[in-house]
Amino acid sequence: MEKVTIKDVAREAGVSIGTVSKVLNNKGYVSKETRSKVLEIIELLKYQVNANARSLKAVRTKKVGMIVSDISNPYIMSIAKTIESTLRPIGCHMLIMSHNENEETERELIQLILEQRVEALVLIPTGGNPELVQFVINQKIPVILVDKKIEGITTDLIVDDNYYGSYESISYLNSLGHERIGVIYGLTKNSVGKERLEGALDAIKTFQCSNDSSLIKPGEFNAESAYEAATELLLLPNPPTAIYSCNNTMTIGLLKATNEQGLKIPEDISIIAFGDASQWELIQPPLTLMTQPLKRIGVESAILLKNRITMDEDFSPKQIIIKPELQIRSSCSKPRVTIK
Repeated sequence: MEKVTIKDVAREAGVSIGTVSKVLNNKGYVSKETRSKVLEIIELLKYQVNANARSLKAVRTKKVGMIVSDISNPYIMSIAKTIESTLRPIGCHMLIMSHNENEETERELIQLILEQRVEALVLIPTGGNPELVQFVINQKIPVILVDKKIEGITTDLIVDDNYYGSYESISYLNSLGHERIGVIYGLTKNSVGKERLEGALDAIKTFQCSNDSSLIKPGEFNAESAYEAATELLLLPNPPTAIYSCNNTMTIGLLKATNEQGLKIPEDISIIAFGDASQWELIQPPLTLMTQPLKRIGVESAILLKNRITMDEDFSPKQIIIKPELQIRSSCSKPRVTIK
């Protein structure tokens, strides 16, 4: 099989060799549509940049890019801090940016990171730019996905077992006697939102809880949307006796709505949330949580990253899926009346 050349890419994409070169080197103006087309053809033809012509490892920049979903999320920034503390002793520095779950912003940030000639990329992805992420991998830049998967992409990965965490959360509520359980879920376009919702719905079906669709509300992984969703749940003619929130940020909106409705936890409503415990240390009553092993995720991400940067030899991508743990505290109790 003949080796694919830059001429082949240009011909298939219907552009000049110069345009392909601009895309590969992230220099000069290329429209978003053309850039996407060129990247699509590069992936389709499995084109590899000539290592002698352009070796991204030839000159050490000592820069590592990290693109996250939300820099205001304490869970995410705790991971970033752990990674940064591992990079400093090996002389590397981290460039951190956030896409706020916007696919176009993520695309722009990845291109900006490439312009900085980073030695590796840590990415909490939107899930919406697989061709660009694969392009980065094809350029022999190590990519470590944290928190979320990307369909069809094989690279280092560290994630929670989101399905398991949601399933067990509903299971615990049901064990207390709750059958009418509200769920506030996140964006299902990414693996976290999708898997957590699937786990909750499957548990509701398994334990034969109420299948009332009005109890399942989108919170979009932000506090304001979750506040609106929680308010709708609490004002239902037949409200839930318990609510499961699929992440920390949405739990903020849930607690605000519960307080505004004058409800006491757990006397009037039981609450369980999927997320990191450190954010809720001062909340009363203490929240029952499906806790993320924050320290382990940060440490293992950092070790993988360090190995990719410092080791000359290649090794197979590591797929690490970590089970969260149920932390039973005071925000859940038996319902006042078990609704059949």
